[in-house]
Amino acid sequence: MADSKLFSGRIEPMGGLSNENELAKECPADFKNSHNPWTNYACHLFFEGANIGNWKWKSTDKKEKSKQLKFLHGLLSGFGLGHAEKEAVAGWMLSEMLSEVPEHVPS
Repeated sequence: MADSKLFSGRIEPMGGLSNENELAKECPADFKNSHNPWTNYACHLFFEGANIGNWKWKSTDKKEKSKQLKFLHGLLSGFGLGHAEKEAVAGWMLSEMLSEVPEHVPS
């Protein structure tokens, strides 16, 4: 089960999450490194998008996967955090959502 803190709060109507500043402060240091594979993948998602068909989800529950994907999209579509913070938190989210870092396949 993914860290509930990452997938709580509210997705804001114009993008972003109601708790994204808190998440950015609590984000583990290893995700704040651009060489982290999860953060690197999050960067590709943010700038290039991706076909997510090769994702290996930790959860098998469709509702949970949909919720997690909505929160990830909410975070990436917001304007409240700088790019580095947004990518670090997104990398952290992805590490909780997926069982392995996927190969980036552009959309």
